[in-house]
Amino acid sequence: MAHNGAKLLLQVDDLQASIAFYTQQLGWELLERAASGPVALLRITTDYEAVLIQQTPSAQHLAEAQTKLAAGWLQNKHFTPKKGDLIYIGVSSVNAVESNLQAKGCKELRKEENPGHIRKLFVLDIDGHTFVYWEELPATQAEIVDLYAAGADELESAIAGLTEEQLNRSHAPGKWSIRQQVLHLIDLELVTLHKVKFALAEPGRAYQGNSFSQDDWSIGLDYRNRPIHAEVQLFRAMRQHILGLCEHLPNALERTVITKDRQESVAQLLKMMAGHAKHHIRAVNEIRERHDC
Repeated sequence: MAHNGAKLLLQVDDLQASIAFYTQQLGWELLERAASGPVALLRITTDYEAVLIQQTPSAQHLAEAQTKLAAGWLQNKHFTPKKGDLIYIGVSSVNAVESNLQAKGCKELRKEENPGHIRKLFVLDIDGHTFVYWEELPATQAEIVDLYAAGADELESAIAGLTEEQLNRSHAPGKWSIRQQVLHLIDLELVTLHKVKFALAEPGRAYQGNSFSQDDWSIGLDYRNRPIHAEVQLFRAMRQHILGLCEHLPNALERTVITKDRQESVAQLLKMMAGHAKHHIRAVNEIRERHDC
């Protein structure tokens, strides 16, 4: 059976146990299991599939063969999370997912909500990952502007008083540091700002841009070692610039660009940027709390 659509590759310790957990506890559907080699294809939601592959550190040649086999089911650009990573899955109703998982006996659940922005349900699996089922919440234009406007103060407050050494603290070895979190959220703003300006200047225009790979940018722009304070000032300046344009231009938040697969309004883009920044600012605050700094 040809699929070639999975965008998630999960490395698991015990394939059979993981299949049982994902199908029985999370309600995923087993689509196919390889005739040879511990590899399986599962459907999470209608348009979201995952390949599971069992790791066999003592047999490198088998692991290589498994990876080649799994590649036939995967999208060219897929995500392979490490243990402890968050895996986001968009759904129409987080509350419905929560009720369904509770009915299946799933106990490791935590819900979080940012009013006017996003609702999330965090689910721990048996392989050390955390799945985040998320749902976008409606917001008025005024609420979106307020969320966006608050970001600069929130970021500056989150890093206030930190030394250069403390900026290198992270949740755990191999996870992004405070420094990396901050540089990433600012670069996402820079990339998205281009789209926002086209929407404001030429409403309705078709917009084409390169995809944004956070890992490639982190490595290529040396997030691990760079100073952040000039970038934090730039973050405030960018937000003030866009807020000024939105106040000056009529119907600014309703202006749109047309991308390859959808139409995006300025309001949607500002809401996305506001939520993305809040996510990483929350991560910074959690790291500070963990290290008491």
